[in-house]
Amino acid sequence: MAQQFSASLLREKFTITDPESEMHQEGKPVVALSNRMVLDLVSANGKGEESFVVRAHNMHGCVRMCARIVHTFHESGPIINRHIAFDWEAAWDSLVNEYEHAFNPQRWIAVYHKGRIVFASGKHHGLLDVIEQCDARNGDQYEMAVALAEDAFKQVGKPVSIHYDSNVALVVTFDKNEGRSGIILRGPDRTTTFTFTASGTRQKPLSIPQCMGASAAFLEGIQLCFLIGLNNVKMQLNIIKRHSKEEKQTREAQKRLSRLSAEIVNLEATHEVNYRPERPEFGHLIVEAEELGRKTIVPPPDDDDDPEKKAEKKTEKKASAKKRKDDDDDDDDGGGNDGGGSGTKGWRRKYSIYHHGPG
Repeated sequence: MAQQFSASLLREKFTITDPESEMHQEGKPVVALSNRMVLDLVSANGKGEESFVVRAHNMHGCVRMCARIVHTFHESGPIINRHIAFDWEAAWDSLVNEYEHAFNPQRWIAVYHKGRIVFASGKHHGLLDVIEQCDARNGDQYEMAVALAEDAFKQVGKPVSIHYDSNVALVVTFDKNEGRSGIILRGPDRTTTFTFTASGTRQKPLSIPQCMGASAAFLEGIQLCFLIGLNNVKMQLNIIKRHSKEEKQTREAQKRLSRLSAEIVNLEATHEVNYRPERPEFGHLIVEAEELGRKTIVPPPDDDDDPEKKAEKKTEKKASAKKRKDDDDDDDDGGGNDGGGSGTKGWRRKYSIYHHGPG
């Protein structure tokens, strides 16, 4: 598969301000987040062309869906007008792994063709649909889509202001049996970039979907390293408790990371792969995240230093002392049915604490 192809993944943030809304009066603008990739596809013979826009909740999900679209287009030609319709839902379901099913209920995906949704799963912000419609009507001049969307809202009596912010997370380029992937890592304190190139041979042509899948594996793996590193510190500080959902998520994230590493190794085994400056090691990224966590995560206060906890302990101590006094009064009231000078009920309760056998 030595065809020409290039695409970029954008991380986008739309901030919508509506002067008439309650949220605006409370100082809370509406924010719509999205990851967006445009696919301009041309068949090997040059006769078939098709374009799609894919938006998704997370970066790796967006790239994997794009890879699936590229694969079916190159294998079977244009998608929209097929005699047997392409099963979008099955394609998406096959990409959502067990970790996503368990720990990312907010996941969503939306695929657009000529500004119209052809497939969507999960809940995404309606503004994104308006943006894509405006982009399609304006001849795919995306930089004008926000202004057109503002005009569209004004025409229906809703004057809103939309602030747009974006940055590039991934750039992929394929040409003449060679592919290049540039990934931009944006951390809380620095931004770094690494690239990898993959080359095919006559016996083993370059697979564009496989290279895109490896790019998605790096994107997902880097996010998981950050989560694992911070959660490790939280567990050490007892912020995350044993047997909690967060502890389970950390364990499952480590398992998922192993699978992503295997996916990357598989690309390296089937193609000649070179990294610049060097291949990111997930283990090192986890250590870096732990170091960041130790600097930024505030340990929980000790009970002796927390005024609220001290007050709670004092109240519990008083209640416990009162309960013991009431129990002693019951034991010394005499007149028990068993005779003698003590109440049988209280005596049996005390006795059963220390003697677990019958009697």
